[in-house]
Amino acid sequence: MSRNRGFHFFVALMVCLTVASAVHAQQQERSFFAPSETKRGLSPESIHINPADRCLGPIARVLDVGYEGVKTTAWNWSAVGGGGDSGRFDPTPVLSNTVDLEEGTCLNAHFSAIVGSRQTYGSGISRIAMFQVTLTPATGAAPQHMFGHYDTPYGTYGPAVAIEAERDVDTFGANFFQSVGFQHGDVPPGTYKVDVWWAGGPIGGGGAIGGAFVLKLYQR
Repeated sequence: MSRNRGFHFFVALMVCLTVASAVHAQQQERSFFAPSETKRGLSPESIHINPADRCLGPIARVLDVGYEGVKTTAWNWSAVGGGGDSGRFDPTPVLSNTVDLEEGTCLNAHFSAIVGSRQTYGSGISRIAMFQVTLTPATGAAPQHMFGHYDTPYGTYGPAVAIEAERDVDTFGANFFQSVGFQHGDVPPGTYKVDVWWAGGPIGGGGAIGGAFVLKLYQR
């Protein structure tokens, strides 16, 4: 009888270890910097292939847009059919502005916000807030994310930058740039709408809460 109990305990222990290992592996796969699924055809090639891409030149114009109040979104990055490049963000941008871009110039963008935590603001808020800044041609073509995002968060295409507020709120800031021309990764000259998109991160579900949103655009 004792042998049977020992055997059953051993089997139960092995099952627990196997489940724990699987859960750990799943958590590893769901980390922000998880391996890309590009090779399995789930992620398109990035439009920005040169990590040394750069913009040079004096600042010719500065455009600012902001919102000092508090906004919330129920959108989660795991959903599709929304806004931004990849359609994984709330369909309504946090901030928008319009720019006219000339060939041979660059657009630099700085975005900042105060982001709230799940701990303080409840289960409807994700632990992670994710953002994306895009350029959408006035002609109605698809939005293109600016250089400075991580293309495949959690192993899936959906360019983003992200932050996890530790307790109550944290201040977030990120920089982006985009060259204008006809080389690979450029946007052609023309009129563009600059949009800031956001969503809650996929781990645990939920949306995001934030305030004091500012988008500063430098044209070079």
